[in-house]
Amino acid sequence: MPNKPDYYAILGVSRDASQDEIKAAYRRLARQLHPDVNKDDPDAEEKFKQLNEAYQVLSDPEARALYDRFGHAGASYTPTTDPFDMAENLFQMFFGGTLGATPRGAVDGDDRRVDLTITLEEVLHGAEKTVTVERLRLCERCRGTGAEPGTTPERCPDCHGSGRVRYTQTTILGTVSRVVPCQRCRGEGEIVRSPCRECKGNKRVLRHDSIPISIPPGIESDTALLIRGAGDSGLRGGRDGDLYVVVSVAPHPRFKRRGRDLATQINLTYPQLALGDEIEIETLDGKVTLEIPELTEPYSEITLHGYGLPDPRTGKRGDLHVRIGLKMPKKLTDAQRNLLRQLAEASGVRLKKYASAEPSSFFEKLKRSVKGEE
Repeated sequence: MPNKPDYYAILGVSRDASQDEIKAAYRRLARQLHPDVNKDDPDAEEKFKQLNEAYQVLSDPEARALYDRFGHAGASYTPTTDPFDMAENLFQMFFGGTLGATPRGAVDGDDRRVDLTITLEEVLHGAEKTVTVERLRLCERCRGTGAEPGTTPERCPDCHGSGRVRYTQTTILGTVSRVVPCQRCRGEGEIVRSPCRECKGNKRVLRHDSIPISIPPGIESDTALLIRGAGDSGLRGGRDGDLYVVVSVAPHPRFKRRGRDLATQINLTYPQLALGDEIEIETLDGKVTLEIPELTEPYSEITLHGYGLPDPRTGKRGDLHVRIGLKMPKKLTDAQRNLLRQLAEASGVRLKKYASAEPSSFFEKLKRSVKGEE
């Protein structure tokens, strides 16, 4: 067989190339030389056949050893159907198919995921929501057969309904057989002559469906809720995929979450902190009265028990932690300033800022009194 090209040259690898290198070279060249990619090349089909033939021999250690010893006379392959079909099957192995898989077995549907954002109030009470999911479902027109109503799929003449074909590789020492999915029916075992006009013979259609979902109280952010069977439809008796709804909680303008507890901050004036007060504050349950004890320290914390979020398992609620801040006025009136100076004196605090402004003698005090300054 003097005119046959060298298999190593076809794959562009050395004669001592590893099996991984041979496989990688085939994958790369299969993408480049496939006739569907090189439609303008009249020799594309022949090049792809040669590539497939070279790979079939060099990827089999036994056939490769014979080829290395005897050349093309030592290893050749003889498919029981069109050799180009085998090339296509191998191409599918690298671009979506699986060599050696049971073609007519059940195919499970893929899972789907959607993201859902809820409010903190919905975490407290739970909620009934609706999500829209894009998924592949069995075609209602053909009921998943892929054939136009009134017609039925036919048994594939190549594989006789098995969905598989056997290829035989012949060497001088014997033959090696390999079973692969049938290219003509793509492993289905049947051919649709009149494809369904709704699904175009694909048996499933892409739909955007609205799915109701219940949000349990107390749910944590980034929790995935599982809805069985709400993903893609399975084929040939395979189970339907599942739907995962990943829930996130939107930030709240007043409250921060700490597990089951909530935290917030209110700012009060110095008199309120010093003398104590009763104020109304917002909670997730509405307004409640909060008692501020006398001499409350700035940035201390008051806890309202049972005003947090519920535990998803027990329903027991956490607490609301109220941090007390100090609210300072933007501007002081003269009356406020004088009162604060008196408070400082009564507290034994001497404000150096005002020390120079104090009258230093009886005569200065009298002078200011006459002028009406005191």
